[in-house]
Amino acid sequence: MTTLTRAPNGDWFARKGIPKDIRVAYKAAFGVSQEERFRRPAAMSQGRAKQELRDWDATISSRIEALRAKTNGEGQSLTQRQSIALVGEWYAWFIQKHQENPGPALGWDLKRDELEGVYSRFGVSDQDLEDPNWEPPPVVKKRLHQTLSSLAEVPSFLAAKNIALNDEASSLFLDALQGDFLSALATLRRRSEGDYRPDERPKVFPEFEVKKASGLTAWGLFEAWVKEKKPRPQTVDRWRAVFLNLQGQFNDKDANEITEAEARQWAKGSVTEERSAQTVQEVWLNAAKTVFRWGKETKTLDHNPFAEVKITVPNKVRLRETKAFTSQEIQTILAATLQEPPPRLSAHYRATRRWVPWICAYSGARAGEITQLRGTDVVKRDGIWAIRLTPEAGTIKTGEARTVPIHEHLIEQGFLEFVKAAGDGPLFYHPSARRKSQADDPTKPGQSQAVKTRNHLAEWVREIGVDDPELRPNHAWRHTFKQIADRCGISERASDAITGHAPINEGRAYGKPTLADMGEALKRFPRYDVRPTKKLATANEGAFDEK
Repeated sequence: MTTLTRAPNGDWFARKGIPKDIRVAYKAAFGVSQEERFRRPAAMSQGRAKQELRDWDATISSRIEALRAKTNGEGQSLTQRQSIALVGEWYAWFIQKHQENPGPALGWDLKRDELEGVYSRFGVSDQDLEDPNWEPPPVVKKRLHQTLSSLAEVPSFLAAKNIALNDEASSLFLDALQGDFLSALATLRRRSEGDYRPDERPKVFPEFEVKKASGLTAWGLFEAWVKEKKPRPQTVDRWRAVFLNLQGQFNDKDANEITEAEARQWAKGSVTEERSAQTVQEVWLNAAKTVFRWGKETKTLDHNPFAEVKITVPNKVRLRETKAFTSQEIQTILAATLQEPPPRLSAHYRATRRWVPWICAYSGARAGEITQLRGTDVVKRDGIWAIRLTPEAGTIKTGEARTVPIHEHLIEQGFLEFVKAAGDGPLFYHPSARRKSQADDPTKPGQSQAVKTRNHLAEWVREIGVDDPELRPNHAWRHTFKQIADRCGISERASDAITGHAPINEGRAYGKPTLADMGEALKRFPRYDVRPTKKLATANEGAFDEK
């Protein structure tokens, strides 16, 4: 930290060393290489001197940081518009710096001659310069940029503005600067001759708005979003691949520097033979839009480059008329649940196959909500047996707990006896099983046992012959329940409450159906008439014999 002291003559004094790695660049920009010195009159109060020292120290530190970023090949990028706007900033800075004491006009003429001399030294003809399509060879352009940077005092300007440009942006800026450098020389020449009429040139420049660096890459932004929002593990698992891909595309580029054009190009390139346009639109772009929107809302970013990006999704030819199960598919699944399971199948997977399809069939619940059920979630309230679906047990898509009645057919089949035998713990996975995750990395939540059980169930449903690729083997129960509920006269309000669908409007959110209301509605839901093709497995047969 810079320390304020008294010099031998009584003045306030401080010094700040220039780091070795940027001394050459600092000297080129500010004329000193070893240290900067702060000095204020002895008569200044200590409080005022300390305040001015803090401001001075911040200025020097900003210069050092900007020059170091440039030296290390870092720095911000510029659009074409930004480069012209930055030239406008330079123009105002350069004129302001020199117009009070412009000196003789000859000095400005010599600067112009030195810049134009670069072309003559490399044999560039007037005809070349007059050709709008002519591009200087790389060696000429390099020397021209070096000369222009020196004559226009560009290092001092950028350091004074605390701006560090990457190589591409620096080249773009110097290309844009050349013509206005000559204009600035002409203006200062007029000032030398006493002409201080208003300069109209600054009016042509757009306002310079530099994008602040967020300090986060796309992956870093995702990590910050996960820590802040704590989304469902399934969401993190699915979106992780999206942001790993983004990181591969943009490497260490600051998230705030990703442009909309780059975002569109990434989205378009994400569609492959293995990844459909629909997946990119509904999953990949949704993930990017959500996380970058959060970045903008939290002021981490100043824009969301994905906000307006869309992918054209071809109309998909659907051969299936409904997302619900057909009568034959219902019969196939529910009949299979009553068959004797393979002897080597684990007890919890046997229980899953036996009960989860039936519970989903009579409740329209999401399969994952059921596979995470615990014995303590089966309750009796006001004389009604019910299951409590709660985030305490795992993941609820809406984030809200709900209690739904158990259909009487489930009770008759022995579901309550099964629960009693299972105990208070998880009904469909072993309580000793743990999610494999990186405890210190929230972006690697791992897959819960309830999710693994749900996926196992979906695979089994396909194995037994319900394998239509257009059908979601677990989720179809929700469509089936809603379809049958509507057919048998259960109100949409009641069926939404049972299935956990969000109300379609604010009015529907008032006066939600009670458990008794849902119980009465569920009495209208018809029983599934299913007969096993093999010996019926009893409710508790070999159910929880794992140790």
